[in-house]
Amino acid sequence: MPIRAYLQFYKSIIPFILMFTLLSFFIFGLVPSFIIFLTIGIFIGFLTFYLIKKKEFYFYYNLGISKWKLFRAVFLINLILGVPIVLIILFIISFFIGDISII
Repeated sequence: MPIRAYLQFYKSIIPFILMFTLLSFFIFGLVPSFIIFLTIGIFIGFLTFYLIKKKEFYFYYNLGISKWKLFRAVFLINLILGVPIVLIILFIISFFIGDISII
Protein backbone atom coordinates (compact mmCIF):
# COMPACT_ATOMS: atom_id res chain seq x y z
CA MET A 1 0.00 0.00 0.00
CA PRO A 2 1.69 3.22 -1.14
CA ILE A 3 0.88 5.47 1.82
CA ARG A 4 3.10 8.25 0.51
CA ALA A 5 1.00 8.45 -2.65
CA TYR A 6 -2.18 8.84 -0.61
CA LEU A 7 -0.59 11.54 1.53
CA GLN A 8 0.69 13.33 -1.57
CA PHE A 9 -2.79 13.30 -3.05
CA TYR A 10 -4.21 14.62 0.22
CA LYS A 11 -1.65 17.43 0.23
CA SER A 12 -2.62 18.36 -3.32
CA ILE A 13 -6.39 18.28 -2.68
CA ILE A 14 -6.51 19.99 0.73
CA PRO A 15 -6.11 23.56 -0.65
CA PHE A 16 -9.33 23.12 -2.63
CA ILE A 17 -11.11 21.78 0.45
CA LEU A 18 -9.84 24.64 2.60
CA MET A 19 -10.84 27.30 0.06
CA PHE A 20 -14.38 25.91 -0.07
CA THR A 21 -14.48 25.70 3.73
CA LEU A 22 -13.33 29.30 4.05
CA LEU A 23 -15.99 30.41 1.61
CA SER A 24 -18.64 28.48 3.55
CA PHE A 25 -17.39 30.07 6.78
CA PHE A 26 -18.22 33.52 5.43
CA ILE A 27 -21.61 32.38 4.17
CA PHE A 28 -22.85 29.99 6.89
CA GLY A 29 -20.76 30.56 10.00
CA LEU A 30 -18.31 28.61 12.14
CA VAL A 31 -19.98 25.32 13.04
CA PRO A 32 -21.55 24.62 9.62
CA SER A 33 -18.20 25.32 7.97
CA PHE A 34 -16.57 22.62 10.15
CA ILE A 35 -19.26 20.17 9.11
CA ILE A 36 -18.76 21.16 5.48
CA PHE A 37 -15.00 20.66 5.90
CA LEU A 38 -15.55 17.10 7.07
CA THR A 39 -18.19 16.11 4.52
CA ILE A 40 -19.14 18.16 1.47
CA GLY A 41 -15.75 19.85 1.20
CA ILE A 42 -14.18 16.54 0.26
CA PHE A 43 -16.55 16.13 -2.68
CA ILE A 44 -15.95 19.69 -3.85
CA GLY A 45 -12.17 19.33 -3.45
CA PHE A 46 -12.17 16.06 -5.37
CA LEU A 47 -14.31 17.55 -8.12
CA THR A 48 -12.10 20.62 -8.38
CA PHE A 49 -8.97 18.49 -8.51
CA TYR A 50 -10.59 16.40 -11.24
CA LEU A 51 -11.45 19.49 -13.28
CA ILE A 52 -8.12 21.30 -12.85
CA LYS A 53 -5.52 18.53 -12.57
CA LYS A 54 -7.19 15.68 -14.44
CA LYS A 55 -3.98 14.25 -15.87
CA GLU A 56 -2.44 13.70 -12.43
CA PHE A 57 -4.85 10.83 -11.90
CA TYR A 58 -2.73 8.80 -14.36
CA PHE A 59 0.14 8.92 -11.89
CA TYR A 60 -2.01 7.32 -9.20
CA TYR A 61 -3.57 4.91 -11.67
CA ASN A 62 -0.09 3.72 -12.66
CA LEU A 63 0.59 3.01 -8.99
CA GLY A 64 -2.52 0.83 -8.92
CA ILE A 65 -4.70 3.34 -7.07
CA SER A 66 -8.15 4.04 -8.44
CA LYS A 67 -10.09 7.25 -7.97
CA TRP A 68 -12.38 5.50 -5.52
CA LYS A 69 -9.41 4.43 -3.37
CA LEU A 70 -8.10 8.00 -3.45
CA PHE A 71 -11.48 9.34 -2.42
CA ARG A 72 -11.75 6.89 0.48
CA ALA A 73 -8.23 7.72 1.62
CA VAL A 74 -8.91 11.46 1.56
CA PHE A 75 -12.14 10.92 3.48
CA LEU A 76 -10.39 8.84 6.15
CA ILE A 77 -7.42 11.17 6.47
CA ASN A 78 -9.77 14.13 6.73
CA LEU A 79 -11.75 12.40 9.47
CA ILE A 80 -8.65 11.34 11.37
CA LEU A 81 -7.10 14.80 11.21
CA GLY A 82 -10.22 16.93 11.03
CA VAL A 83 -12.39 15.67 13.88
CA PRO A 84 -9.84 16.24 16.66
CA ILE A 85 -8.93 19.66 15.25
CA VAL A 86 -12.60 20.66 15.06
CA LEU A 87 -13.27 19.45 18.59
CA ILE A 88 -10.24 21.29 19.98
CA ILE A 89 -11.20 24.52 18.21
CA LEU A 90 -14.80 24.26 19.40
CA PHE A 91 -13.61 23.57 22.95
CA ILE A 92 -11.28 26.58 22.91
CA ILE A 93 -13.99 28.84 21.50
CA SER A 94 -16.55 27.63 24.03
CA PHE A 95 -14.01 28.12 26.82
CA PHE A 96 -13.28 31.73 25.92
CA ILE A 97 -16.63 32.84 24.49
CA GLY A 98 -19.06 30.66 26.37
CA ASP A 99 -21.90 28.46 25.20
CA ILE A 100 -22.00 27.94 21.43
CA SER A 101 -25.45 27.33 20.07
CA ILE A 102 -25.35 24.96 17.10
CA ILE A 103 -28.87 25.86 16.02
